[in-house]
Amino acid sequence: MPTFTHEQHSLMKEKLSQAIKDFSYRFKRYDINYSIAVGHTTEGTDLNQISNFIRSTDRFIVLNHNTCAVILDCSDELRGTKAANNLLTNLQGNFFSKPLYLTIVTASNYESDSKMIQELFYLLDYAIKHNMNHILLEHYQVIQK
Repeated sequence: MPTFTHEQHSLMKEKLSQAIKDFSYRFKRYDINYSIAVGHTTEGTDLNQISNFIRSTDRFIVLNHNTCAVILDCSDELRGTKAANNLLTNLQGNFFSKPLYLTIVTASNYESDSKMIQELFYLLDYAIKHNMNHILLEHYQVIQK
């Protein structure tokens, strides 16, 4: 059974697509890389606390009541992964007994924003389906068909 309906996926993807416009422009124009991390919990938990652990240059976005994203400004794959792992570490105390799924992608690994966002949600669905909670899932960890 799918984690999200097609409509939920579409709404979250559109919201994220709008939120990354400035970052995408800077990446294309000035080669300023960025990463996007998406967090999801299956229980009604306040994900807004994630915003307490990000830099002022990053952007926190609520995608739906159980899913949020953090756009990590000026981060390549290594820095993005480190920042996302730090988020996970900071949140594990509050989410220890609850499922928490976290995925990350980096702009420089994708030819378009839409492919990057599509991959991000594919990874999130994969993590949930395979119960990979409290683990940061990145694109190289999943073999796609």
